[in-house]
Amino acid sequence: MPDSSGSDDLTRLTFHTFNGLADTMTNQAIDSHITHIVAALEKCVGYGRSLLTDIDPKTFAHMPMANFNHPAFNYGHLSIYPNFWFEMVGRPDAVVELPYPTETYAHGTECVEQDGRYASMDVITSAFFETHERAIEILPSVDPEILRNELPEGPYRDFFGLVGNALTFMTCSHTMMHLGQVSMWRRAMGLGSCM
Repeated sequence: MPDSSGSDDLTRLTFHTFNGLADTMTNQAIDSHITHIVAALEKCVGYGRSLLTDIDPKTFAHMPMANFNHPAFNYGHLSIYPNFWFEMVGRPDAVVELPYPTETYAHGTECVEQDGRYASMDVITSAFFETHERAIEILPSVDPEILRNELPEGPYRDFFGLVGNALTFMTCSHTMMHLGQVSMWRRAMGLGSCM
């Protein structure tokens, strides 16, 4: 769930502006927007694959210092989100059954040193790639008009307003935010850049 604890004024200004823009976009522009979302998501997934270079599975859920989100949490957390995207765009049939309890990786859950709660590196990363590759396959076939729809009542609607706003943020910005945390973890673990 997105954190909407920031400035109410900024949130209203930002997403009101995006909502107005979405209302005036042509069908061709919205169709093109889905293409751009998928292209960016493909790059995110490729970066996610590169970040796994040289990681010892035994350290995948290790915290080199306090207040870090280690890769086990980040990849597990990200693996949950495509199922939300599928629901938002009217494709619940595409939802992937994950091999672990989502609560362990959910928004607001504290990341801790491995104590048995996190699945193995192979299980988590396989789920991450399965859900994201399915999204890359499914999203191009989504009716672009869905992006104009209001989200259901609740925090997502308060924060994003429209499906298109939420999908754009969650597929790209949210994904890179957490992969950036993995990049920081790599540096802290002495692994260096993977680029």
